[in-house]
Amino acid sequence: MSYADGPDSPPRAVAGASRLPLLSTAALLSITAVWGISFVWVRDAVAVYPVFPFLAVRFTLGALVLLPFLGRRLSRSDRGALLGGFWMGLALFCGYAFQTLGLLFTSASHSGFITGLFVVLTPVFQALWLRRAPRLAVIAAVLLASSGLFLLSFAGGLEGLNRGDLLSLICAAVYAVHLLVTGHQARRHDTGVLVLAQLVTVAGLAWLASIPRLGKIWPIPSVAAWAILLTALLATALAYLVQTACQRHVSAVKTALIFTMEPVFAGLFAVWVGGETLGLRGLLGGGLIVAGMLWGQLSEHE
Repeated sequence: MSYADGPDSPPRAVAGASRLPLLSTAALLSITAVWGISFVWVRDAVAVYPVFPFLAVRFTLGALVLLPFLGRRLSRSDRGALLGGFWMGLALFCGYAFQTLGLLFTSASHSGFITGLFVVLTPVFQALWLRRAPRLAVIAAVLLASSGLFLLSFAGGLEGLNRGDLLSLICAAVYAVHLLVTGHQARRHDTGVLVLAQLVTVAGLAWLASIPRLGKIWPIPSVAAWAILLTALLATALAYLVQTACQRHVSAVKTALIFTMEPVFAGLFAVWVGGETLGLRGLLGGGLIVAGMLWGQLSEHE
């Protein structure tokens, strides 16, 4: 497979396309902020409502919101688009599942950093796929961002690694695969069909995983209901539509670097909404993440 035909290759040049990567980067950064604040909503929701039913209702509602706008495209879609959306959804669901299971056996800080390793794994997997080494600038940007994630998440060092950490590492690998698969499919198929198929896949798998908890799905506590509504509309329907559309113009590696801003936004919103303190370590970690993202952005124009 040549670079031009690879999963992370740039789109064909078109009139006015020079602005598309910049606009796409800004849009990806915006949905990263949405995912950051959604940590507060989800944290409060899963404290009173089971995780898999939460995901099932959230992604079902997200799919239903998009169905009136994208449903007609399904009749004109080919099998490849539906299959591509299925693989995207399978990877996304597995990422959520392994992250949730990992949190049963490890701390949130360990899970946060190890899951963030998808930033490192994305260029590694891409290099394996394309059989070429990542650029040195990308490696440097990834190291900076990963160092920032470490400072944000590992306040107590590396002691106490356990099987939850292994599950979190699998989650990171799956998220990296999801980014690569999304970038690959977004350049080949209709964005709306891919997103709708992805959301339906996640919803279906989450309902299957919810079978042991069917008796606890209803009634939904008000805190969880609000979280489901907000995440379904903003962090699911809107966010994954924007991500899939933007990955036509932004590489999977750059997308991974942008997504390292998620814990920064989560920390900022935790301070603003939850009254938490970030501290010097948090500020330094956030600064390194921003530096890594900016370095990754600038290296694309060299």
